[in-house]
Amino acid sequence: MKNNRGFTLIEVIITVTLIAIAAAMFVAYMGTSLTQSPVSSGMVAKQYALIQEMELITSQYRQEINNGTLNLNNFKASYVDINSYVDAANTIFTTLNSGSGTYTTQQVLVVTLKNEDQTVMSIFTQ
Repeated sequence: MKNNRGFTLIEVIITVTLIAIAAAMFVAYMGTSLTQSPVSSGMVAKQYALIQEMELITSQYRQEINNGTLNLNNFKASYVDINSYVDAANTIFTTLNSGSGTYTTQQVLVVTLKNEDQTVMSIFTQ
């Protein structure tokens, strides 16, 4: 009996074709992942910058509260208005009112930081 070792031409062609299809799918997937990854990391970096700026404003707020020198008007002029990320149209003084009467009415400062497409907001009270 003749003992043949090896593959037939059809087996080799089918194997090469399957490998080519799998490689094409892998390249298409990796190409999209690699080209889109800087967009996500850029958005995260911008969001981190906004959060970091809000943390700086908040630390100044806490420091003034601890010193007993907090005045929201002075705080806004000294720390909020000088920030480059401040969205001036949405950084406002407003009054909070309770519908049920369980809370006192007070004036608060709503600070909004914004870059191209992301926003961070915080409320500061007297």
